[in-house]
Amino acid sequence: MSEKILRALMQLFAIVANADRLTDQGRQIVEASLKKQLSRDLVNKYLIVFDEYLESHKGKKDADKVRKRTSVNSVKVLKICTDINQELDQRQKYIVLLRLVEFVYSSDESISEQEWEFVSTVASIFNIPEGDFRDLGSLAGKISDIPDSGSFLKITGGTKHDETLKQTKVLYNDDLNGYILILYIKSIGTLLLKYFGDGELTLNGQPFGHDFVQVFTQGSVIRGNKIEPVYYSDVIHRFLQDTHQSRLVYAVRDITYHFKNGGIGLYPLSFTSGSGELIGIMGGSGAGKSTLLNLLNGNYTPTSGEVLINGINLHREKKKTEGIIGYIPQDDLLMEDLTVFQNVYYNTKLCYGELEEEAITNKVNELLDSLGLIEIKNLKVGNALNKTISGGQRKRLNIALELVREPAVLFVDEPTSGLSSRDSENVMDLLKQLAINGKLIFVVIHQPSSDIFKLFDKLLLLDTGGYTIYFGNPSDSLVYFKRMVDQVNADFSECTLCGNINPEQLFSIIEAKVLDEFGNAVNTRKIAPAGWNELYLKNKQEANSPIGENIEIENHVKKPSWYKQFKVFITRDILSKLSNTQYLLINLLEAPVLAFTLAFLIKYYQPGKEYIFRENQNITAFLFISVIVALFMGLTVSAEEIFRDRKILNRESFLNLSRSSYLLSKIAVMFLLSAVQTALFVIIGNSVLGIKGMYPDYWLMMFTTSCFANLLGLNISSAFNSAVTIYILIPILIIPQILLSGIIVKFEKLNPVIGTHTTVPFFGEVMTSRWAFEGLAVHQFKENKYEQLFFEDDKRMSKAVFQKDFLIPELIKRTDYSIFAMTQPEKKEMLPTNLLLLTNEILRENGENANLHFDKVALLNVSSFNASIGNDLKKHLNNLKSFYADEYNKAEAHKESVIAKYQEISGQEALLQLKDDYENESLSELLKNTTERKQIEETENRLIQRFQPVFMEGAKGSLIRAPFFSSRKNIFGEYYDTYAVNIFVIWFMSIFMYVALYFNWLKKGLSFAERISFKRKK
Repeated sequence: MSEKILRALMQLFAIVANADRLTDQGRQIVEASLKKQLSRDLVNKYLIVFDEYLESHKGKKDADKVRKRTSVNSVKVLKICTDINQELDQRQKYIVLLRLVEFVYSSDESISEQEWEFVSTVASIFNIPEGDFRDLGSLAGKISDIPDSGSFLKITGGTKHDETLKQTKVLYNDDLNGYILILYIKSIGTLLLKYFGDGELTLNGQPFGHDFVQVFTQGSVIRGNKIEPVYYSDVIHRFLQDTHQSRLVYAVRDITYHFKNGGIGLYPLSFTSGSGELIGIMGGSGAGKSTLLNLLNGNYTPTSGEVLINGINLHREKKKTEGIIGYIPQDDLLMEDLTVFQNVYYNTKLCYGELEEEAITNKVNELLDSLGLIEIKNLKVGNALNKTISGGQRKRLNIALELVREPAVLFVDEPTSGLSSRDSENVMDLLKQLAINGKLIFVVIHQPSSDIFKLFDKLLLLDTGGYTIYFGNPSDSLVYFKRMVDQVNADFSECTLCGNINPEQLFSIIEAKVLDEFGNAVNTRKIAPAGWNELYLKNKQEANSPIGENIEIENHVKKPSWYKQFKVFITRDILSKLSNTQYLLINLLEAPVLAFTLAFLIKYYQPGKEYIFRENQNITAFLFISVIVALFMGLTVSAEEIFRDRKILNRESFLNLSRSSYLLSKIAVMFLLSAVQTALFVIIGNSVLGIKGMYPDYWLMMFTTSCFANLLGLNISSAFNSAVTIYILIPILIIPQILLSGIIVKFEKLNPVIGTHTTVPFFGEVMTSRWAFEGLAVHQFKENKYEQLFFEDDKRMSKAVFQKDFLIPELIKRTDYSIFAMTQPEKKEMLPTNLLLLTNEILRENGENANLHFDKVALLNVSSFNASIGNDLKKHLNNLKSFYADEYNKAEAHKESVIAKYQEISGQEALLQLKDDYENESLSELLKNTTERKQIEETENRLIQRFQPVFMEGAKGSLIRAPFFSSRKNIFGEYYDTYAVNIFVIWFMSIFMYVALYFNWLKKGLSFAERISFKRKK
């Protein structure tokens, strides 16, 4: 308060005072007012100022002079009050008016008309309602009758109800000598009290009598000999209980909690609380504060016991308690890239599905205004490294996210952590006001100041290991522990000079160490946690606390439909990403930069010659690395998405929103981003390398691959609890995709434990890179404009060449060997295996070629086989060889005709140019396997084709499985192009990833593995 205002107040007191009637009590009122604001030296200074003003206002009793002076004084009062009005808040104005009223009542004589006129003028200028002014006069004056008003409460020692009091509230306190009258001024939320009696009472440790009205502040307590303490919380609840629409009773009954590793997190705890209470939870490190908070809010399920809200079990009947619990963890739950308004706006849309846009906007603006955030509504929230709003504003915004849905019970974890003392007080004042308005609030707090400590209605104190050691009024907690250790000043909790409570004294007593013979503290505590718990249970006042009626609690939240939730989630996510410039730049530039760098580096051509696509030996590498890049981009863009939202999801879990709407919104945004990234990659990469006519086809395969990676990344993001772990996993997931793709190491050359010679091994089948690369490579080879002209002819020729030049000669050789083995006893042991191979191959050929059918397959066994059958088989094989030679000639002739026709229309140079532009020799070599020495290989009594696999097809009934690089695959008897089948397979794998994500299979699997591991160690 400025010196100008203090001088104005002294002048105001002097004007109102009549020098001839000023009493010692009046001067004491002036002195008491100054003591509330100033040090002792300044009090004496301004008392001298008061005396000087008082002296200047003395005058004679002449009536004319009195009227003249009254007029002048009225003008002065008006001016002084106008000045004061500009600096004091409304609560301070009430206190100034109260002291003036006390001042004019300080004389035993009646109030003069002049004095009353002055005081009324002050009340009018201060904008104090007439009803409040009258109540202040009733409390401060020398009344004989208690005013019968709902604004008053009488605390009396009697037990007989005063029949004259219809509206005044009454509290009974045994052995109270006289009574205490308390006035509640609703407009400023302040309690004022005055004692009418002869006993000795203390307010916050300071004696007070019946001479002055006292301010009954939050956390205050009235004590006296033989009387029960009168707590601020008890009094304020009596005034507010009628304003609460529905009373909520929160009953905790013998809850305990055991961790997964078998350790005890919380020992049996019981208590009852209700609407309008602010409950503080305190304790040292490892006391179980956060565990308790999660048990009380329903995040954890107690090992035993129950938590009841109006008789409804919180953990077993969650549907009935849906929407009534709010939770604000210690860490921020804000979307850092959205504005203050957007954070609350989209949260509100998730809570009130039936409200129109205008109503939601108005509701958000009103809430922000009430929390003092309206001026920063358009500022981005930011993060710890890029702050745009203060820590206190962030805390209030976190609270706003919960308040917008009006929960009946609110849990707050460390709301003052990291805040300045002023911001801490502002946040706790806000929580206290919410409690006063009828909410039940639990707050975990560490090292509160005296003012914050006094705000709590109840204190729940935990000791190391999860032991409850105190539950009751905060002001009594220090008295309780002092008595337990027999301290000499046990009855005093507040400082006798300033009235402050030091909560640190609690822990000094609780954690006091045993001293050795040298006076040094040892590691052993005087009273262990279990000992404090035993004392608490022994001294606990047992009461049959109500659990509340088993009725459904009012829930203001009306969840939007699934589609509206999806719209909110996706809009919020897109806006968040659009406002993050670095995120956008990195993700949009990543693909074109990688594409250009990769394409530029592998654009091979002979120095001095122009670039020809056909001659680029690195196209195969480009296709493979493109697939890996698609996987990498898809993983990196999604791997942290759900992990980053985990805290927000934890808060929104109390709304029981649709998990699928959230996941699908994430997937939609990831797919959109992947579509853009892969499109940019294909446009840049294919353009630089001259890959013509394949832009949509390449994009579709890369987009499909990236989408799978998106879903894989979301699974990782949902399952793991560390960003470091997530990003370490990315290369671990990518490396198998590289190694088991069939490119770096051929499948038939893998370790025999996992490899196979007949088809792609299982580990290769589950690699997305295998399906993506195979689809791209086969499609590039088969569907380019050059090969399209000849593919069917080349396919027929390839099959004929393999049959007549590789397979049939090998079968003839095996037949000759079998005939020879019949005459050589030492060779007969190899005959069964040889005949089995012949049987398998002839049966396969019979199935493919109905015109040339060998009817004696059943005789190809040791007991039936002879030279005659062998010669018949050789004859059949020679016929087959001739057949395939004819097939080759026909296909070759047709191909020549196609070439001639094309050259006739476009010219010979055009066909060569077409080949240079669209066919790639390096890719053809890979898909035709021309570099491999073995074109046929025996394994598992079969002859496996290694010759030109791109012209092969999957066997009938094989259901997708086929040799690597096959051009077509069989699905339920029908053949489809490998490109289409592989895209279908990758999308099927993606759907599986979504199902795993929805049901959290990976996270559940990891939890199960952890439990098994712990049990084995134990």
